[in-house]
Amino acid sequence: MRQDDVAADLLDHFSEDGFLFPDYNGFCFANVPDTILSLFDAPTRRTLPNDVFTGIKTDADHVVVVLVDGFGYEQWTRDQHKYDFLDTLAKQGTVTPLTSTYPSETAAAITTVSTGTQPVEHGLLGWFQYYEELAQVLLTLPFSTLDGDYVPENFDGLDGRFLFSSPEQTVYERARDAGVSPHVVMPERISRSEHSKLAMAGASVSGYGDLAHMGRLIRKTLQSADGSSYTYAYIPHVDAVSHQHGTESPEYEKMVSKVTGHIQRELVERVAPAVAENTLLVVTADHGHLDTDPETNVALDTIDGLSDHLKRGPDGEPIPAVGSGRNLQFHVRDGHVEALRDLLEAELDVKTFDREEYTARGLFGDREPSAHFEAHAPDLVAVPRDKLVWYNDGELDQIGSHGGLSPEEMLCPFAVCRLASLQ
Repeated sequence: MRQDDVAADLLDHFSEDGFLFPDYNGFCFANVPDTILSLFDAPTRRTLPNDVFTGIKTDADHVVVVLVDGFGYEQWTRDQHKYDFLDTLAKQGTVTPLTSTYPSETAAAITTVSTGTQPVEHGLLGWFQYYEELAQVLLTLPFSTLDGDYVPENFDGLDGRFLFSSPEQTVYERARDAGVSPHVVMPERISRSEHSKLAMAGASVSGYGDLAHMGRLIRKTLQSADGSSYTYAYIPHVDAVSHQHGTESPEYEKMVSKVTGHIQRELVERVAPAVAENTLLVVTADHGHLDTDPETNVALDTIDGLSDHLKRGPDGEPIPAVGSGRNLQFHVRDGHVEALRDLLEAELDVKTFDREEYTARGLFGDREPSAHFEAHAPDLVAVPRDKLVWYNDGELDQIGSHGGLSPEEMLCPFAVCRLASLQ
């Protein structure tokens, strides 16, 4: 069953002039971690509405969450019929749309899914973020400078705690304290990153080389579990091909077929029936994609006078926009916020928020801001309606984009089913 009525309701209640805002208090990706913990009777802060489990028996010892980065709800509804795994999952289980966090970016949302905290709490607000302590813009998840230098190797004493504010316990540590064995299955190349080490603390982390290997690792984890288990598997492949080729390309279709096919063959078909009977499978995503046109995407470099309004670093140079091309965040000179806003709105089709406005409407979350968030929060946010707006450094060649507030980016699926029902 696919709950398209929930999507209609979210669009009705949380849209404004075509921009869709997060439903932090209800159907929001930020509430997925505590929802999973609630299945094991662990203490929680806020869970998804019970509607997401309509028609599903949730009394399972094992829960597997497969996160397909960038595979939004609108992509699911458009393409479900093309892929047997998705079609069967929708018919045998329940698929509910959620809103993403803001920003609808991997760096923010993936930090949320492992820490159980909103962006306003963990403070990791985009792929690019300015760190005043280093007077540099960093690529957050790679934890590198714009020149490609790995931060821990070039700045003594800095580790993942510099990137974001981690809670007292990660989701995996909370699961462990509830008597549940936590596991993470993720690409080998990022499994030992500083971000992963901090965000995945408490979990047994296994790195995979290819998608078949991923499926085998999930299956092995399930079948060797002694007692209750929670397994989180992260798949970045659809997001990567969407950026390069868009979500309506042959390359995209081939990749979705490959991802869903490996889940079907390596997990669904080959896991022991007795294990499948006692396993709940969740397939979700952190955000969707909006296809943009590289020919009409806009270079910030071409907006005359933009740098005049930007705050300066110690070297006297303006601090460039951070976040991403769909989630523009500006650190602004004192007294220049309104002037910059006027300039951006005159040159671009964007929705803007100063700090007071985005705080009042809980754009980054509706909880108490952390000190890390306060230290790195922008003075002005600009969200383009339907274009990618960034510096002319190669990013503008992307087709699939995300980070903003379009329904395509903001709606993501939460599909749940007993694994045995798929066999």
